[in-house]
Amino acid sequence: MYTVVRCASCKRCWGIKGRPRTCPHCGAATGDDTLIVSTVDNASELQREVALANTPEQLRKQLRDAMPKAIEVRDDPSATLLFSCIRMAAVDDIVKLERLGGVLRGNGIIISAEDVAEEAEAQGLLLRQSDDSYLLLQ
Repeated sequence: MYTVVRCASCKRCWGIKGRPRTCPHCGAATGDDTLIVSTVDNASELQREVALANTPEQLRKQLRDAMPKAIEVRDDPSATLLFSCIRMAAVDDIVKLERLGGVLRGNGIIISAEDVAEEAEAQGLLLRQSDDSYLLLQ
């Protein structure tokens, strides 16, 4: 469970999991005067709600309509989906970890790019070229 809170000092919102200590925007200590704006179930929804909460009231509906729907978060993706992400990240059969991480996040996968690449390497799908670069073998 994630919470969107508003700082009593600067009136800006941010997301938390647990109890906030200080505002990341102004550094003010949080306390009982920190307003809970909303709660959500996952990090994808949290990002959306924080953006909406920090938008002026008169623009919220327009922004809400323009924003893409929240991406479903997958913490146990199939091997087929992971391999598909690896193929999407490959440019001329080279997979960079930064690009793979972006493809994974874009598909709602919360497993690190390093872990996916290491498993693919162990399975014989990738060959390590450097710390952040792999050759796609299939």
